[in-house]
Amino acid sequence: MERTRTLLYACLAGAGLWGFDARADDTITCESRNDRYQSCAIATAGYVTLDRQLSGTACTQGRTWDYDRREIWVDDGCRATFRVHTDSSGHHGSDHDAKVAAGVLIGAAILGALAHNADKKDDKYDDDRYQGPRHTSYVPSWMIGTFEGYNPVYDRDVTLTIGADGRASARTRDQTVEGWINEGRLNVGSTSFDIDRSREGLVTTQLGDRHNEVRYRRVH
Repeated sequence: MERTRTLLYACLAGAGLWGFDARADDTITCESRNDRYQSCAIATAGYVTLDRQLSGTACTQGRTWDYDRREIWVDDGCRATFRVHTDSSGHHGSDHDAKVAAGVLIGAAILGALAHNADKKDDKYDDDRYQGPRHTSYVPSWMIGTFEGYNPVYDRDVTLTIGADGRASARTRDQTVEGWINEGRLNVGSTSFDIDRSREGLVTTQLGDRHNEVRYRRVH
């Protein structure tokens, strides 16, 4: 049983997703007074949605409100209640499990060479969903879809799905962990990953541990 548990954590690490605590959702009211910018601190990082608009002025994500791992901001008269989704179905293990999970990724990193293209135009400039530089929750079209990754050490397939709303999930066999996209990064609990575009799909790299890098191929 212990070996099975360790293998699962390792597979989720191969997806660039592992180990975080489950917490209940938080609700925050944030108000732009006199049409001025206002920020409201978030106690625990999570995926944020507008729960209830309280102002006559429209609250438009990316234009009059948005968020990052630290705060929610509002502007131009937006006043609303926001929900910070911090509850998760993810699993967390011991420090030993985490070390094993990070260690098995070295082989995957070698296989996952990123195809850089310095002249590639950023897709967000051609996307009507993009609201401007303050739109930190924006998800570019190349991130949206379903991608498959492989952990060659433990011989496990992982499926990563990212939606246009920024929600993300990684599944291996019958287990799933949840995350979200913000500031161009994949966030899972307290852990964040850079996401870069590759020829076949994308590559995730853990902040603070560049060896934790895995390549994904787009399937949908």
